[in-house]
Amino acid sequence: DRVGFVNESEWNDAWPKTIPPSSLVAVALEKDAAGRISPRELWRYEKSFVAVVPSPLVLDGLVYTIKSGGILTVLSAATGAVVKIGRVGAVPASYSASPIAAEGRIYLANEDGMLAVLRAGKEWEMIAANEIGEPLFATPALAEGRIIVRGDKSLFCFGSR
Repeated sequence: DRVGFVNESEWNDAWPKTIPPSSLVAVALEKDAAGRISPRELWRYEKSFVAVVPSPLVLDGLVYTIKSGGILTVLSAATGAVVKIGRVGAVPASYSASPIAAEGRIYLANEDGMLAVLRAGKEWEMIAANEIGEPLFATPALAEGRIIVRGDKSLFCFGSR
């Protein structure tokens, strides 16, 4: 109304327009008879994916997503149906690093410095929680049977070789 300030009604009307749609979408790329490639939406998981959301992990037909608070959601990669939702660890934590997988295990690093190891699958469960001792923001790397973790101040390498 151009009076120089925004009232509550104007704010409530304008705020939702500033937030883009936020969902996880599975897309297939298909080639038509003319050879043109176009996307086709397979499924959509309508949950909030605003702010810091690590990249999902797809493993053995399942999609793993971790969000701040430590909520791990597992979806069917084929249908988008929820398979399992649960908290990783006993207390909420923030996650910037993306989940990684090796040898049937999923590794999740959180900003409080915990590296969780989960048994992968529809009925995933936590195998171990390793306190690294400093914040973890970067996605760990896997190389030759080792896991490399960059902390806030240090670089760690764990493995059996």
